[in-house]
Amino acid sequence: MQKFILIVFKTLLGKLHIAEHADFYERGIIKPLIALMSVLPIASGVFNALRTVYQKEDDLFKQSQASILTPEITALHEKRIALLVFFWHYVSMSKYFDDAALVQATDKLMFLKNNYKELPQANYTDANGLLTNFLEDCEKAEWAPLIQALGLTSLVGKIKTAHEAFKDLYTDRSFDKTHIAQMGKISEIRVEVDATFDAFIDSLNAAWTANEFGAKDATVRSTLLEAKEHIIAAIHQAEVNLARRGVHKVKEDDKTDEGTQAPDTTNPPAPQTPPQQPDTTNPPAPPTPPQQPDTSIPPINPEDLNPPSAGE
Repeated sequence: MQKFILIVFKTLLGKLHIAEHADFYERGIIKPLIALMSVLPIASGVFNALRTVYQKEDDLFKQSQASILTPEITALHEKRIALLVFFWHYVSMSKYFDDAALVQATDKLMFLKNNYKELPQANYTDANGLLTNFLEDCEKAEWAPLIQALGLTSLVGKIKTAHEAFKDLYTDRSFDKTHIAQMGKISEIRVEVDATFDAFIDSLNAAWTANEFGAKDATVRSTLLEAKEHIIAAIHQAEVNLARRGVHKVKEDDKTDEGTQAPDTTNPPAPQTPPQQPDTTNPPAPPTPPQQPDTSIPPINPEDLNPPSAGE
């Protein structure tokens, strides 16, 4: 478990936006693990330290948001979301049109909606990215004719106008001196939070080792496994957030090594000898086909994702 978590810790947490980073710890780590710590005294001390240092980050984040959440920004955000919701309501109602072409356009656009179903509930930062992507999709050849067929091109223009107005004002507030100072403090405290999380993972591994080589308490074992599942779930959600923003990590294992391409079979060399008729009475063993280079990714050992067991 330790190796797996530490790799993610170094490559993923640093890419999260401030709101995503806070959500990772608040909902993904702290809340689901509080009830488990009474069974894990070895890890509970570090866990409480993580809660304490994270609270500093949370307080600074709330102060930072308060410095930019003016009534004007709130109103602009609500306007762009309301226009977007109306857009999708109209698309949904269009399936009742008598025109088969319009019904077909509606059905196709509903596939686009699935990519942005969480946008109305997204925070300001995530909504900015998602709505920008949505507006870009609306201009693509795949979707623009469908939107035009339903008479929604002008509505998309209104969404874009409200969106740009929000971003302009939000950016102005974000560069306020007070906000900038708070952002600097948050960046510093994030380093401390992540370091404490690193120590917490170490304490969970220590608790597992102590239990497996000592008491072998089934309750402690199941609690540690449950804690691991919560942590992995939080990591997965963070990866989903990054994917929505178009942040993709290229894994080394996913890269194709040079020289692993299959040989060119379009112009095979002529055989050295003419093909022989097969001997049906005593056929020879089939020739061994040429070995293709192995381009598959080596299988992941499940033990790499699990805590060590006793005797290993």
